[in-house]
Amino acid sequence: MKLTFAYDVVIEHLEGTEQYFHNYFDYTVWQRYLSVFDTIEVISRQKEVDSGSRQNLKVSSGPEVTFLKAPSLSDPVSMITKRKEVIEIIKKSLSTTDAMIVRLPSEIGPLAVEVAKSIGKPYAVEVVGHAWDALWNYGNWQGKVYAPIMTWKMKKTVKNAPFALYVTREFLQKHYPTKGRTINCSNVELPSLPKSILEDRKVVMDGNNGTIKIGLIGSMVSKYKGIDIALQALHLIKDEISFEFRVIGEGNPTEWDELSRNLGIRNKVKFYSPVPSGEPIFKWLDDLDLYIQPSFQEGLPRALIEAMSRALPAIGSDVGGIPELLSPDCVFKAGNAEELASILLRMVRDRQKREKESEKNFKTALEYTNLILNERRTTFWGEFSQFAESFKKVM
Repeated sequence: MKLTFAYDVVIEHLEGTEQYFHNYFDYTVWQRYLSVFDTIEVISRQKEVDSGSRQNLKVSSGPEVTFLKAPSLSDPVSMITKRKEVIEIIKKSLSTTDAMIVRLPSEIGPLAVEVAKSIGKPYAVEVVGHAWDALWNYGNWQGKVYAPIMTWKMKKTVKNAPFALYVTREFLQKHYPTKGRTINCSNVELPSLPKSILEDRKVVMDGNNGTIKIGLIGSMVSKYKGIDIALQALHLIKDEISFEFRVIGEGNPTEWDELSRNLGIRNKVKFYSPVPSGEPIFKWLDDLDLYIQPSFQEGLPRALIEAMSRALPAIGSDVGGIPELLSPDCVFKAGNAEELASILLRMVRDRQKREKESEKNFKTALEYTNLILNERRTTFWGEFSQFAESFKKVM
């Protein structure tokens, strides 16, 4: 069985080679599908890079994976002028494959499903985020105008999907119900978690009687991740506690650097360039005392689960699947800097609370290890593969 996978992600292509790179969509992600399907063809946006300009460090290409470049459909003009070209690209891929999986929210996803249905190819969807939250909080008026349209398109696409994988337990299912077969399965990739992680965290807590190191993983390109809310909250308590705020992610930190300067906390804030998931990010997390996820939109945040897997106490906003992960008193209203500041102050001052949340978070993270999730995911995609095979026989 051959599979087409469609998503709007931008994958870097090293000019003059067959090598592709992406820090999240690396080859191990494609192996999830290759455990069931023989080959996978990825339709996505691409960025041509040379060895000096490449931003992503992880290799996405590998055996039985091919890539098709599709133009962006992310603005009103390209939605009209590039639509026909994208349709032809999708048809080209589906002419040589047996089934398709699309990831949502995305622009290419609903269009790819339309094409698949028109030519009689079975399809499934992965629901990884809330379209409304993503667009409404994008940062411009165009996003707010398009939010209800995109949400409607996504609801329609998911509702009629024969198979739907959700990364949350309840949140996305509530907003995007389906008539088809479903599973909740995070797209996080965690290795086995030895108990020594929790023991090491307690040692770190015992040894820290001074500055609390607070971290956040998130893109600095947009306002999705609530970096501004974190900075405002820390400004409110800058005279109450000693802290260092660390932010790691892609994008230019100039805007956030200027905001921290205006808030009088620039000397307490550090910005880091992104590093690959796995050991590099775990090492960065291990040097923290507290993690925060003040996002305006999420599905089930991978970064938060990674932080929890390092036994970090954590605080998060009330969006997406975050309340499914954290204790209720560690969750605040998205955008409410005052509430975040209050929880931060309580958490920093209460060592027993941090230890309690550390243990709880580590225990929760154990549910998201590869050993557990891969088995559930493989079973689900195996059922989809069987459905596609029977679908092919009928056709």
